[in-house]
Amino acid sequence: MTLAHVQRLRCPRCAARLAFDGTLGGADLDAGTLRCRRCGAGWPVRRGLPDLTDDAEVRGFEWLIRHVYDFIAPFHDLAIRYVLPLAMFCSEEEGRERYVRRLELDRLRPERRQHVHMLDVGVGGGGNLPLIARHLPAGVEAEIWGLDFSANMLAQCVRRLRRWEGPPVHLLLGDAHTLPFPDASFDRVLHSGAIATYRDPRRALAEMARVAKPDTPIVVVDEQLDPVAARSWYRWLAFRAMTLYELSPHAPVEHLPSEAYDVRVEQANSFFYCLTFRVPRRAPERDSDANARPTSFQGTGRSSD
Repeated sequence: MTLAHVQRLRCPRCAARLAFDGTLGGADLDAGTLRCRRCGAGWPVRRGLPDLTDDAEVRGFEWLIRHVYDFIAPFHDLAIRYVLPLAMFCSEEEGRERYVRRLELDRLRPERRQHVHMLDVGVGGGGNLPLIARHLPAGVEAEIWGLDFSANMLAQCVRRLRRWEGPPVHLLLGDAHTLPFPDASFDRVLHSGAIATYRDPRRALAEMARVAKPDTPIVVVDEQLDPVAARSWYRWLAFRAMTLYELSPHAPVEHLPSEAYDVRVEQANSFFYCLTFRVPRRAPERDSDANARPTSFQGTGRSSD
């Protein structure tokens, strides 16, 4: 991440711009502090990775889950690739393929000279990145931003990117409840695999909607048992073992912003739903240093199919 990329970040507390005070490794950030120009909050940068999480806000069950992810990080991708498919009766890539298609990357056109900015909330070890890169049409210039609140999961993603030949990827530690970006920053927004553990899913979904450009697809994926798979005692037991922390795992449609439209819920595979929605164009953004959260939306109501 370079100084130019810092200009895209905002303070999680007050949404003002940040300035970097520290050392560079060539053109990239190395170590130092991102300092808020308004409230003065400081956010550390270690080994080039900004940490914009407020530890005081991560509490309760979410605090426990953060430590669980930190512990299982070295084994997480192996479990997703080899263990989970034994329960779901489908490969890891099949499930990812279904929900990555909902990002509608094929609609991007290089002749429009679009520079696409994508956000992967809960990027984890970066398992979605290869499919995203594969679905980008040739000639489309893209940047992917990956945010996660587990330092050890991001460390796995950093290792993956050492062999990466796709579009630029910028990583940071952050909290999905206070995404450190301006309004309408991203052409596509994806979240997979964690919203059921969030302390406030409604707020997290509102943040994803806030940073998405108007009318662009926002794709959210997490656990929900396919009714057909539920007829198998083996898959039902495997699913319940995965989701002991939640009584009724399901797509959180009830937590969507009221102005969300084109709401679609489908099964990505036996164990995971794919929720897609959009938000309409809203009132012109005020100066980014004066933005307050949450942003209110203006537009038509929700439709679903």
